[in-house]
Amino acid sequence: MKNKKIIILILIVLSTILSSCNSMKDTLLLLNWGEYINPDLLEKFENEFNVVVNMSTTDSNELFYSRVKNGTTVYDLVIPSDYMIEKMVQNDLLQEIDFSKLPFYNKSYLVPGVNTILDSLSPQTTKSGVKDPVDFCVPYFWGTFGIMYDKNKKGLEEIISDPKTAAQNFFNPSILPQGTRIGIYDSPRFIYSAGLQALGKDDLNELPTSGNNLIKDVQNLLINSNIFEWGFDTLKKNIISSNLELGYTWTGDMLDMLYMELDEGKSIDEISFDIVIPEDAIAFMDAFVIPKKARHVDLAHEFINFFLNPYNAYENASTVGYCTPVLEAYNWIINPELAESLGLCDYTEDKEWLDNWSYANNRYYPLNSESDPFNGVALSNFDKKTLDRINQMVNQVKTK
Repeated sequence: MKNKKIIILILIVLSTILSSCNSMKDTLLLLNWGEYINPDLLEKFENEFNVVVNMSTTDSNELFYSRVKNGTTVYDLVIPSDYMIEKMVQNDLLQEIDFSKLPFYNKSYLVPGVNTILDSLSPQTTKSGVKDPVDFCVPYFWGTFGIMYDKNKKGLEEIISDPKTAAQNFFNPSILPQGTRIGIYDSPRFIYSAGLQALGKDDLNELPTSGNNLIKDVQNLLINSNIFEWGFDTLKKNIISSNLELGYTWTGDMLDMLYMELDEGKSIDEISFDIVIPEDAIAFMDAFVIPKKARHVDLAHEFINFFLNPYNAYENASTVGYCTPVLEAYNWIINPELAESLGLCDYTEDKEWLDNWSYANNRYYPLNSESDPFNGVALSNFDKKTLDRINQMVNQVKTK
């Protein structure tokens, strides 16, 4: 009986010691999108740096902004998109990245499409002077918005699959097959630029002013389009389940579903959906930023650098489905035999999957070339008054 009590006492002491050791570890507070990181890499980072990563998620840039601004939770790292990074810089919510702490970062190490987006970020006027958002962010994933469609809907693919006319046709129910249900990513800022794109505007970040009717024009376009769903992750899922025929959403969302179907044994030819990326596509870049009040700044830099390591970037992209910004990792993805020679994969064992992954990146995220340059347009930050007008317009359309 005494021995049993001693054993129990030892277990309690050990449990207390282990709990105490864990509580002594630094904790990195990360705010991320849902299903947007390889959990094995999180565990690997925790083990390598003897820390705990506490990750929260949200599903819109606007919520990223409000959580950082409110400061109820003091995050060490956040992963918003380009135009929201501009807004955070403008409102002095971020601190500059110390690039000397990121040996894996250099603009020449990035895929050309990401550099195009970085170069398009607009300097922001703040209380302490003009600041360049490029000094405050490090690319995490990037991609484009595209129009995902159900290939089984008779007559739809012929109408929607041309990049030159896809955006206009998406918003034109008179040209779509009867009964076509369309959905769009529910962000007023994106919806406004998608509307400008459909109206044939050259500048997808053109500001609505008293001298033009852009807000009204986009509003009329949306009303006449008879949008069936304003959604997020639901768009891709509803197309798969035949509850929607068209969804204007992230290209990476379509790829998520594509990889799931391929994992279930289907071939590319058997996939019942596809995506068209309109000419002069709306592009995006999600990037690491460090909030001004972050408590673990050095650890945040370690985390960023860890995910910039090409080996880790490759592994992360294999789970997330979006395109890595790291050029070396991208080259391994599109050259699986090279990846095998580096011990990253078993091409003999997983040839079908690796070939499909390579195919998807080559087709939907091709590298720039002189004959076919990347013309993606990243969304710019608008002032509060303009955003309020756009939000009000979209809300009015939803109530029609």
